[in-house]
Amino acid sequence: MSVVESKHLNSLADQNFEGQEFVYRPIPILVPISMGFVFLSFTAAMMPELLFIPVLGASIGFLALRQIRQSNGNLSGSWMALASSGSQILLAVAFALMHVYSFATEVPPGFSRVSFTADISNKGFTNQGGMMGIHPDVEKLVNQKIMVKGYMYPTESMDGITSFVLCRDSGACCFGGQPKITDMIQVRMTTGRGVRFRTGLVACAGVFRAEPTVDTTGLKPVYVMECDHFGTAKTAY
Repeated sequence: MSVVESKHLNSLADQNFEGQEFVYRPIPILVPISMGFVFLSFTAAMMPELLFIPVLGASIGFLALRQIRQSNGNLSGSWMALASSGSQILLAVAFALMHVYSFATEVPPGFSRVSFTADISNKGFTNQGGMMGIHPDVEKLVNQKIMVKGYMYPTESMDGITSFVLCRDSGACCFGGQPKITDMIQVRMTTGRGVRFRTGLVACAGVFRAEPTVDTTGLKPVYVMECDHFGTAKTAY
């Protein structure tokens, strides 16, 4: 290409861009905020209480989309806002269905779900004439097949455990405190094989009993479970 031709092409390019102006359309701050919530939304898989995170993120995305559409073309990023909101709606629905399925399938057939706190611990004991007795509501659970969740009290063994104390919460259990009598259940495995110690929430299903017991740890639970099913709890409720 000659020098003359090169100058001619540059002249044409200058003429084509003459009078044109580059217009920058900013993205509203709500768009990146909503996109940041996409990553936070995956925490909703851990517990249903966190499902508000993808719902909130999707709402912020829709607010951003509305702001963009009302800007008369002065703002951009509508496709990012829409993608962010849509993905978080899908995550919220997927995680909600996952939690519902876990709740519906975690109780073994033939067993009833029982809350350690509401149905056992908070009932306390009766006291008639200075004699301690089992609360009538708890008495109804005796000899019934139930599933209850709690935390394993630390033992000397880490594996092959055939008997352990199940605590209502992880406070006294994990920090070596002395649980209240109403907050303990003596669990005896009936499967013929021991279980491994776990620090998280566990689920135990078996026949519920009420009897005074003493084990080598010095703990004295009144409640006992002959446990047929043991494992990590699928849900926290």
